[in-house]
Amino acid sequence: MELKYIVSAALGISGGVMVLRGFLAANQSYINLGIAGMFLGAVVLTLKSSKYVKKDAADMLLKSHKGFFKDLLSNLKLEGNAVYLPPYENLPKGGIFVPLHEEFDIDPARLDENTFFLTDTPDEKSMGLLITSLGKGLLEKYEEHLEAPISSVPELESSAGSVLRVLGLAKRVHIEENESGIRVVLTPEVSCNPEECEKAPCPICASVLLGLAKATDNLIGVESFEKKDYGIEIKVKKLGGVREWM
Repeated sequence: MELKYIVSAALGISGGVMVLRGFLAANQSYINLGIAGMFLGAVVLTLKSSKYVKKDAADMLLKSHKGFFKDLLSNLKLEGNAVYLPPYENLPKGGIFVPLHEEFDIDPARLDENTFFLTDTPDEKSMGLLITSLGKGLLEKYEEHLEAPISSVPELESSAGSVLRVLGLAKRVHIEENESGIRVVLTPEVSCNPEECEKAPCPICASVLLGLAKATDNLIGVESFEKKDYGIEIKVKKLGGVREWM
């Protein structure tokens, strides 16, 4: 039981006893104190717990973040879904590339940490937006929890699930790997719009998929985001290692 319910009940019961005692003794001071106690009990009951305060704050931050990226991608007219790159020489911490077109080509040699919108390419298929910071902080927390760099899918599933639960951002992280691709299930504690996350992922989704790219040492292409009864279901596929795209 939450502390606020215990405090509220104690104040309400004490206030009721004081009112009754004051009524029986014809003592207005006791009656006033009792009414004040009952009122305070009601006020405490309406207070939000720290859990909900944190959730509201996270929702506000994510909403602002999503609004910015949604407007940015819309103005740049980017059509492709996000592709997650594992760490390599040019991008030591990996990154997220949103292609200009659905049919795309990526030249990792043209990307680096100073690239934002890539236009210096032989054709439009290689153009797109590179994001290097999104999800990086959470991914670092997963590795701090693991006390080692993430090197496998089970390590990612375990560490991401633990960290996101402790932070109150998600209840569950589940990852299934099969021949046709990879299925990720996230049960977020904060608002998450699956349609927007295909191109402009929230930091929670981005951190898990960046971790997946690192764990498999593959470029990870997003196929779909869907909202289900049990959470957000993400389907992705491995697109090959960085050297295969060079």
